[in-house]
Amino acid sequence: MMRNITPLFGISLTTPSLPPPVLVYWRTPPEGFYKVNIDGCVKDGFASRRGIIRDSSGQCVRAFFSSYGECPILEAELRAIFDGIIIAQRLVLSDLWIESDSTLAIHCITRGGGHWSIQVTLRHIRHLLTFDRDTISHIYREGNKVADLLASEGWDHRCYFTYSTQDLPRRYRSLVQIDRHEIPTVRGL
Repeated sequence: MMRNITPLFGISLTTPSLPPPVLVYWRTPPEGFYKVNIDGCVKDGFASRRGIIRDSSGQCVRAFFSSYGECPILEAELRAIFDGIIIAQRLVLSDLWIESDSTLAIHCITRGGGHWSIQVTLRHIRHLLTFDRDTISHIYREGNKVADLLASEGWDHRCYFTYSTQDLPRRYRSLVQIDRHEIPTVRGL
């Protein structure tokens, strides 16, 4: 005869309920806006950044990646956002919609806070953004596929590189097309 002894130890063996799966979409920016999807990452202590700038039809304007060397993940995320804004401004693009999968980086930019080591980068970002015109928001990693995929190039090449619309590799072009047609990705399976 088996007896349930878990109550004697104050534990419960019930299965925790998982959140239901969610459909995640990449949305095209409004007419006249440019969306800058950014991802900073750290792998084996080595930081890189990657991103893609797209117009209101969802077409790639520029994709980029580079490496930073060693730095903490939050710093990598913020530097990626800063660099994405700089690249957009060099292309004379305004009315930016910045999307990052780092809620902490977005919180530090919009609400303040964070370690003293990131304050200079935060000031630079806030100086470059026009908050009455530009937008910054969170996107789940599943909706940030193109920026996320560019990560391997940043780690593999350890250099600064950009792709224009014409020379964007096929593996990225296909994801851009999926996003343009707002085909969802499932989060939580």
